Amino acid sequence: MNSINPNKSNMNKPKGSHSFWRILVIMMTLLLSFSSEVFAQQAGTPRVSAIRPLDAYINGGNDPERTRLKDLVYEVQSSVYFYDNVVKTYGSNPVNVYTDFNGFIRLPQANFQKQTIELITVRIDEPSQIIGALNLSTLSGFTKLRYVYVLTAFPYTLPQISQVVTSAGTNYIVVFKSEPGS
Repeated sequence: MNSINPNKSNMNKPKGSHSFWRILVIMMTLLLSFSSEVFAQQAGTPRVSAIRPLDAYINGGNDPERTRLKDLVYEVQSSVYFYDNVVKTYGSNPVNVYTDFNGFIRLPQANFQKQTIELITVRIDEPSQIIGALNLSTLSGFTKLRYVYVLTAFPYTLPQISQVVTSAGTNYIVVFKSEPGS
C-alpha cells in the first residue's frame, strides 16, 4: 500500500515561491483598493483640495496672495451685503461680498456688480443654518473672485468645514475661521 505524503507536492517548488505569490496577492489587493477609492471619489461630490485656517494662511508668508487677502479681510473696502435677498452696496466697484449660508446659495441670481468681487465672506451663526453644501462651482459669474472665507460663530473644525465646501474645477483660495461668540 502506497502512503501519501502531503508535503511531497511541495518538494519541486523553489523555496521563495510562497513569498512571491504572497507579495503578488498583496500588491494586487492594494492596487484594487486604491482604484476603487479613486473611482468612489470621482463618483462623489468633488471637494476643495485645500481649506486653510485664515490666520495660518495669512501669517504663512508675505506673497501677494496672502497680503491681498489680509487687506480684503481686515481693511475697509467697497462691499456688497447680501442678506435675506436684499442687496446693499457700499462704495463704488465693490471687492467684497458679505452673506450667510442661504445668501451664498442665491448669489448667482443676485443683482449686483459681480465682475469686481475678489472675496466672498460667508458667515454662519448657527449649525442649523448649514442646509447643504457651499458649491463654489456656481460662482463663475464672479470673474475676479480669488478668495472664499467661511466664518462660523460656533466651534467648527477643518474636517467639518471640508464636508460643507465643494468645488468642481475651481481655483479659489478657501479659508475659514471659527469665532465662537462673535
